[in-house]
Amino acid sequence: MPAATTPHLRDHQRGATLVVALVILVLIMMLGITAVSTSTTQLRLAANLQFEDGAMNNAEAAVTAAESWLSAAGNYRHPSFSDAGYADTTTRQAHLLPASLSLDPLAMAWSDANSLQVAGDTQRYLIQQRSANRRLDGSSQVVGSRSSSGCNQVNTYQITARGQSARGATRYVQSYYSVLSCP
Repeated sequence: MPAATTPHLRDHQRGATLVVALVILVLIMMLGITAVSTSTTQLRLAANLQFEDGAMNNAEAAVTAAESWLSAAGNYRHPSFSDAGYADTTTRQAHLLPASLSLDPLAMAWSDANSLQVAGDTQRYLIQQRSANRRLDGSSQVVGSRSSSGCNQVNTYQITARGQSARGATRYVQSYYSVLSCP
């Protein structure tokens, strides 16, 4: 009798297993496509962050180069930091600006005419003098009843640097830097 029931069961099968298996395969395929899309987006985001970090590192390196230049002997006294020296085109350096001249570093076109190139074109800076021979607050050359030969005057400079990455990300850094300016 078992042989007689077998053909009867085959007549009632409609392929439900095949339909369920195809639905499960479609769902797994959709999950796979979503995973690939998400990982591609995350890869692009990580790459963009890496390029932005590279641009910031280049800008910070340009600030360091500018601070080193100002710290070198006598550079803080360059004639370009005065209005008369800046007007003299024979001694003027375009990246050194007097306090009276103001530029908007975010709106200007950075070039050799207004900034100094440090490494390739990925690092540039300009220096603007903000104050000259200012006496330090709370400082005195007289200690008790004795006078001291210490220096208490500074020149203050604003350094603006621009860094770019290989893919064109741009970052700006501004720093204030003081140099002792005693004669």
